[in-house]
Amino acid sequence: MKFLLLAIIIVILGGGAIFLFFSQNIQEEPDTFSSLKAELLAEKIQETPSSIILNQGSDMEGHTPRGFKGMGTGLFVGDNLNSNFPNGDGVQTFLTFDLQQITNSQIESAVLRSSNIHTNGSPFEDLGNLRAEEVRYENFSSELWNLKAEDFNCVFANSANGPFSCNVTEAVQQSLNDRYAYAQFRLLFDKAGDSDNEQDLAMFFITNSNTNEPGIFELEITNSKQ
Repeated sequence: MKFLLLAIIIVILGGGAIFLFFSQNIQEEPDTFSSLKAELLAEKIQETPSSIILNQGSDMEGHTPRGFKGMGTGLFVGDNLNSNFPNGDGVQTFLTFDLQQITNSQIESAVLRSSNIHTNGSPFEDLGNLRAEEVRYENFSSELWNLKAEDFNCVFANSANGPFSCNVTEAVQQSLNDRYAYAQFRLLFDKAGDSDNEQDLAMFFITNSNTNEPGIFELEITNSKQ
């Protein structure tokens, strides 16, 4: 009946009916448009914001070798860091992220990553996967090589091509649950060293291999939707 009425109007009024035809459509569109707009706004509101926390780049971070008692500021993982060290002597890196800016007690996810990777030798072929372990310590020192790890660990990379990242949600959430101020990780290969008299290192730096600074690593935390 509606279309018949429009047809009659077109015959009677000619071109003026075109205006009425489109006017009818314009009057019918807003409900659908408003509904779609409301849905998009609702989705926008439900988006979960994320925070990027940089590694501290301070005296809470650095590397420790296995056989040579000492520590340094560079972020190295592998073996034979220094020719004066014992052959096959491994080296580990320790990282600290300050969680005090995270106000939510529950998070959706946390990802540890870095794009500042450089390799020397063939660490992945010779030493295996590069792993991130959750650790906790108050002060960085040469004693941390033997520090007992927490229950969490993940594969940070399995080749020199990366990607250099892993999901550390469980570790970060545990720190928040415990009201522990930091998320701290130790990077190490499956094997500490291979004693082949060759340097096999993953080195993380932006400007200089012996310089640690914020932003070499980042921790992206996505807040919970609740």
